Amino acid sequence: MRPLFALLVAVPQSAQTVAPVTYEVSVPAPSTKLFHVSADFPTRGKDTLYVSLPAWSPGIYKVQNYARFVRHFGAKNVAGQPLIWDVLDKDTWRVVTGMSERVTAEFDFLADSIALSWARIVGDFGQFLGTNLFLYEEGHLDRPADVRFALPAGWQVTTALGGAGPYAAPNYHELADAMTFVGKYSLDSLQVDGKWMRIAVWPSDAYTAAVQRNLRRTVEKIAKQQNALFAGPPYERYTVFVNVIREPIPFSGVLEHSASQFDILSQDAFADEASTLGGFVVPLMAHGYFHLFNVKRIRPAEMWPYDYHAEQNTPLLWWFEGVTNYYAHITSVRAGLWKPYDFLATVAREMEQVEWTPDPWSKGALTGLLLDIAIRDATDNRRSLDDVTRALYTRFYQKGMGFAAADLVGLLREVGMPDADGFFERYINGREPLPYEAVCLNAGITVDRQTISRIPFLGISAQRGDAGALVVDAVVPGSTAEAAGLEPGDILLKAGDIETRSDEDWRGKFRDRYRGQAGAPLVISVTRGGQTLTLNAQVRERPVLLFLLTLQSSPTKKQARIWRGLSTGSTNN
Repeated sequence: MRPLFALLVAVPQSAQTVAPVTYEVSVPAPSTKLFHVSADFPTRGKDTLYVSLPAWSPGIYKVQNYARFVRHFGAKNVAGQPLIWDVLDKDTWRVVTGMSERVTAEFDFLADSIALSWARIVGDFGQFLGTNLFLYEEGHLDRPADVRFALPAGWQVTTALGGAGPYAAPNYHELADAMTFVGKYSLDSLQVDGKWMRIAVWPSDAYTAAVQRNLRRTVEKIAKQQNALFAGPPYERYTVFVNVIREPIPFSGVLEHSASQFDILSQDAFADEASTLGGFVVPLMAHGYFHLFNVKRIRPAEMWPYDYHAEQNTPLLWWFEGVTNYYAHITSVRAGLWKPYDFLATVAREMEQVEWTPDPWSKGALTGLLLDIAIRDATDNRRSLDDVTRALYTRFYQKGMGFAAADLVGLLREVGMPDADGFFERYINGREPLPYEAVCLNAGITVDRQTISRIPFLGISAQRGDAGALVVDAVVPGSTAEAAGLEPGDILLKAGDIETRSDEDWRGKFRDRYRGQAGAPLVISVTRGGQTLTLNAQVRERPVLLFLLTLQSSPTKKQARIWRGLSTGSTNN
């Protein structure tokens, strides 16, 4: 007979049961716009419990500091007795457990904002992302979770989490990434490639019978096309969450998750009175769906694994956002949802955007197009950017790791991209203008550009911050902003006489106010590190370019073959 100790040491660690964290989410009074959350943590007799809400959030990929929305935090032991706690840092609470075997932390979370990564309660509807509400214990991101809901009568739950009352996640990463609707809204479903897809739309009356037909067709065609690129869908169930906003909002957008996407659109952008989908719906949903593969699974090495405390920067934003944009656009053609004209007109607008204010979305999309054409041209359409993207999926994601820029360059070389290293140095790491005309011509696409005027140009790209603030993302080389000394992270307050807010057309006002005043003094006000600074510069103007892209009426056989490959996703034809 074996000694007892031999049997004990033979039990593998993976076979031991890991106690889950159990959560309950409730909405005691919708009018207060507060979610109430309790989280029950196993403590196994440790004397101190450290629990945090994410500061950084996947999907939005920037610091959000969700702890600032927390109200009425408290903690108690298994007997319901209150425990002593304090705030360790901006997103972490330290609880003295009293050696209790389990500790329950609870709080209210303010949900009053229209945003892709924030929670909201309005009337008989609510929505949240896992990073908003679910605490995690420091050092235990691998712990499973069970989630229950206690909601007003008549409210339903639709979540990206698995299971059904309780819902479940195998680890915190899936819990944090889960989008959820609660309340009253429309819920539809269809099967695509053997997997269920759900469409949840709030408010319910926005999902008319005609919208239903149009949106189901759109979702199905996008999913089929993109699934085929990667040999099938990577999920058991996928949900398209949609908010249709009937009040003025300054944006429409999508936030991607590993088994869902969340779209916010104004009513006009979503559908017109005849229930025809807005022109932005198709590329928006195609963009969100492609992120299932590119960034949620094909990930930069800097984000493998996620760190919920701090910003995770990568030099590959152009690939993850921009090339995803390219695939959103070309998917729309391949799926038959766009005509070639729609694609070419969109590419023209992106060229105009890059000439005006470069951003990773537009420049990256154009770079993806040029790479695809260059590879197809060099290999006589035997290889394409699809081969690179698939290789990233199989060689990196499926082997449990992220990739670096050098890995991407190596794959481009492997599939036949001519001078891949030089392309990177000139157009991605460098500042040389993208060679639109020369490369696009290889696919039978003619690029015409025309200067129509000169107008004042500040030279920033920016994102919406708190309370409508305008946060600088990037500064354009050679611009007024660069000359003034603006930096990424600055909060732009005023450009000359014009107050700047993300919810107003401040750029139009700036152009109208300073048109024809090149060289005039310009005072720019920003907040940097909590201090207000006054920066001095001069008004600068730059040309406004219009682009027109057309398919050649009599392309060569090779040009026609490359365009056909681009627009159908095929090679060797």
